[in-house]
Parts: sequence; structure tokens; C-alpha cells
Amino acid sequence: MTHLHKRRAVVALLSLTAMGLATAQSGGTYPSKPIRLVVPFAPAGPTDIAARLIARKLSETLGQPVVIDNKPGAGGAVGSAEVARAPADGYTLLYGSSSTLSVNPALYPKLGYDAAKAFEPVGLVARGPQIVVIHGALPINNLREFVEYAKKAPNGLSYSSAGNGSVGHLSAELLTNSLGIKATHIPYKGGAPAINAVVSGETQFTIDAIGTTSAFVKAGRLKAIAVISDKRTGFMPELPTTKEAGFTPITADFWSGIVAPAGTPQPIIDRLNREIVKALKEADVEAQLKNLGAEAQGSSPAEFTRLIQEESKKWAEVVVKSGAKAD
Repeated sequence: MTHLHKRRAVVALLSLTAMGLATAQSGGTYPSKPIRLVVPFAPAGPTDIAARLIARKLSETLGQPVVIDNKPGAGGAVGSAEVARAPADGYTLLYGSSSTLSVNPALYPKLGYDAAKAFEPVGLVARGPQIVVIHGALPINNLREFVEYAKKAPNGLSYSSAGNGSVGHLSAELLTNSLGIKATHIPYKGGAPAINAVVSGETQFTIDAIGTTSAFVKAGRLKAIAVISDKRTGFMPELPTTKEAGFTPITADFWSGIVAPAGTPQPIIDRLNREIVKALKEADVEAQLKNLGAEAQGSSPAEFTRLIQEESKKWAEVVVKSGAKAD
């Protein structure tokens, strides 16, 4: 091969390499292999169910399997940290939530990653309200009677949660502080035991997702007295917000969505977002999320970013005021 031919071969090879890199960066061939969606909680919970629902839809539209990988531990920090360290190529994603993306950064002093910088928000998937539920035999029918009862109770009230630092724990701290009442926190090992504690009368109230508590309310074993959101919910339209009940407006919605490692190319983020938004408009997806007590969202990456920032600030203030510590 002559010197000229060698030079042309090198130029051609460099051109092909540059084209390949440009294509990869643009997301033009993405995805070309299976995508791993890490769920930082155990299987079968509401967050896991929502993640599997959106993963199935993305598998259909992206033409590649989106495989769920459950990585529970430390309130979701274990799985989240793994994704934070993953290559920013769009093939490892995190199904994050209000607890992992907004609560944990304030609660865990050593997460192993900077939650504000480690991820690139892709799209909000689901959002749902939490409600205040009380023991069914209490002589209380609304939030004002709840406050009056709490102030007169000789031993005060107690509330249960899924554990120290859980969203339910911090939501109850947010509520009691805004209402100007005192209550003793009794942590349990999980949401089901916390709800059962209120049903049995071990504690007087708890705050949890509407999808988790509605069956007990319908059966008359619990009473629902308020929704902790900025608007009423279609799941229980009779429940007033704290503002409508005459108190300080507070919001403690639970939400979940997909984020990618920081540095993931924007074209890949945009492609994933388009498919998420499209999937969330399908009737079967909306119906299945509704069964979980949530509403399909479908935000832009920028909107999801703002939500995470706003929620992080709010929960950081609650953690500081309450002195909450993680289990």
C-alpha cells in the first residue's frame, strides 16, 4: 500500500469513528441493547409495580427489553448509589421517588453520592396524595375536631409510620407542626404494620398513600379526615385539603419517575421522555396507576427537575425541624 493509500485509509477510519461517536451522542441508534431500570426497593410494593408498568411499555416502544433490577437497602440509597456510579449511556436508569430523590439527601449524611448532581431527571411518571387516617372508634370526623381532641388528650396522641425518616414519618411531622399540636412517633418496620397499628388502636393516626389506606376506610376500620395535598383527590373527593379545613396549606404527595446518571446525552434523555409521556397517555396505564392511588403525569425533564428541587428543599426543612434520623 502506498503512502497516499495509507493516508486515505487512516482518514476514512477516523471519519467513520467520528460518525460513530456523533451517532452515539445523538442517540440516533439508541437503544441498541437491553436497558436496566433499577428499582431501589423490594418487589411488589407500589413503587415497584409502577416501575414494572412503565418498563413494559418502554420495552414495546423502544424495541429493546427494559429489565427491572430490584436493589433495596438503606431506604433506597443502595440502588440509587449504584445508578449514580453507572456509565451515562442510557442503559442504566433509576426509578426514583420522593423518598430517594428528595427525602434521603436530607436524611442520610453519607449517601455515597450527591443526589442533586448525580442524576439527570428524565420524566415524572406518577403522583398521588397521602391522607390522614385515624382509628375508627375515635370521636373525630374532621381536621378541626382532630386538633381539638389532640389538645385535650391527657397523654397526647401517637402516630405510626413505616419507620424513622420514612415519608409517612416526615409527613406527620409536617402536619402536626402546621396544626400546632404534639404527637408521639411510633416507628414500625414497614407500612402494613404501621396501618395495622392504627386499625387496632395501638396508635391514633397515621399518614399514608390513599391507595394503601382506602380499603380500610371503606371497611369502616379507619376514618379519613383530610388529604395532604394542594387539591382534593378524585379517589376520595369528599376529603378536604388542610387549607379547606381552615389550616395552613401543606402538601405531602408521593411521586415517582425515571432519572439517568448525570452526563447522559440530551438526545437520549429526550427520546426516553417522549416514550414515557406517550405511554402515560394510554388508558390501561392510567387505569393501573389509579389502582395504586396515583395519577399518570408525563412531565418534561425540566419540570421534573423543578419538582425534585422544590421537594428537596421542603423535606430538608422538615428533617431539620423534627430532628428525624433514619433507622
